[in-house]
Amino acid sequence: MERAEVTDILGERSPLTVGLLTIFVVAALYPLSRHNYLLYHGIVELSGIAVSLTFASIGWNTRSFARNDTLLVLAMAYLPVSIIDFMHVIGYKGMGVFPGNSSDPATQLWIAARYLESAGLLWAASLLGRRCHLRPGQLLGYCLSAGLLVVVLIVHWRIFPVCFVEGVGLTPFKVGSEYLICLLLTGAGIFFWRRRRHFDRRLLHLMLASVAVTILSELSFTLYDDVFGVSNIVGHIFKLFSVVLVYLALVRGSLTFPYRSLFRELASELAQRKASEEQLQTANCELDAFVHTVSHDLRTPLTMIIGCADYLQATCKEQLAEEKYDILGDIVKSGRSMTTMMEDLLTLAKVGSLKPPTIPVNTEAVVCGVLLELAGALAETGVRVEQGTLPAIRIPQSQLRQIFSNLLENAMRYGAAGGLIEVGGDCEGEVVRFYVCDHGPGIPEDERGHIFDLFYRGSTGEGVRGSGAGLAIVKKVAQLYKGRAWVDETLGGGATFWVELAAGGSDSWEKL
Repeated sequence: MERAEVTDILGERSPLTVGLLTIFVVAALYPLSRHNYLLYHGIVELSGIAVSLTFASIGWNTRSFARNDTLLVLAMAYLPVSIIDFMHVIGYKGMGVFPGNSSDPATQLWIAARYLESAGLLWAASLLGRRCHLRPGQLLGYCLSAGLLVVVLIVHWRIFPVCFVEGVGLTPFKVGSEYLICLLLTGAGIFFWRRRRHFDRRLLHLMLASVAVTILSELSFTLYDDVFGVSNIVGHIFKLFSVVLVYLALVRGSLTFPYRSLFRELASELAQRKASEEQLQTANCELDAFVHTVSHDLRTPLTMIIGCADYLQATCKEQLAEEKYDILGDIVKSGRSMTTMMEDLLTLAKVGSLKPPTIPVNTEAVVCGVLLELAGALAETGVRVEQGTLPAIRIPQSQLRQIFSNLLENAMRYGAAGGLIEVGGDCEGEVVRFYVCDHGPGIPEDERGHIFDLFYRGSTGEGVRGSGAGLAIVKKVAQLYKGRAWVDETLGGGATFWVELAAGGSDSWEKL
């Protein structure tokens, strides 16, 4: 099929083609209706049913492409409508399916189907501009359940209001229902128009045309007093065209427009993401420069303050009162604490700026180096460290050192004096886990979720030295390598800190 032909079918151009096609269909169907109404009725209705089932299938199978629920609701709403319309066809007067050869059951099925159709159009129009939230399976179940309920009410329980009385014509319920359905359709048309910015222009025109033709169809069905009358014939033709227009809208909305829209939106999203990444990179550079500047500008005067206070404390001890001498000691202690905090913040800011090494880092050697630096403190507290197997890993050595330095210092501060600290790890697939276990007082369960927050100090940290940034650094390093950090209770009392790291590739981890 040539491109121009497809364009005509989708209604994008050549109104003359559509007009000629309409005239041809009417010219062929109207004489048939006067010669054999049941055949005419069957052809028109079955054609509409086939179209409805086709776009229900299209809507279901293209549900993963949809950016909102409108087209899916339309497709699923027309599925039970097509089933009820089929029952309307086989139950029509003269077909001999329903007992009594009455026109009422077929008319009841017709009006029930139009209620479902208009409600589906109104619902679909109200969802324009909203992201997908409906579950397709549940929506299909709801629509089929509504159709089944209608059929049971009419065919089995026979409690649906009477719509047609032989020899009298349409009942007030039938006529009033047609006007109510027209009102629902008008509401759908208003929704479509008010939310037209969410619609492709040609798709909007198709939907509005379908609503208008459906209203004309319903108005035609308020006028007949004979189910084989002219107004009934005209109403069925209008109804067929309304379904075809919805079908064209669904084809364009589900197949043509989304692909074009999808690539346009993807290009827009990629441009926005690139701009966001550039802004983030600029912000990170500015933040890094700010941290280094603040660190340098604060460290120089702070070093002077600590040095001067330390000098006065060392040289003027005899001339100073005990109270003033203690104040100098507090100045030195506070200054060194502030220096440690600045260094920790600088370390936190640097996390992520280092590239992973090309070969795995010997974790056991890193831990031995950390323990050598802490040898004096370990001897002073009498704490023993038991080191187990530690897998090698491809992350910068300085960041690996930060993990174990902070965890071991934390275990020494909060663990039991003269107690035991256990260090170990394992490798499972693409994930490496390290642990540092102490046997101290432990961490209350309600505080474990906050223990890795920056500057957070739990109830067991009163009087313990530290900046409060160490565990936050551990957490940030873990998150940088798609991992996590958490704490559990040690069996028998104490805290066990876990760090899990994942690099996303099987060649990222190696055991020595």
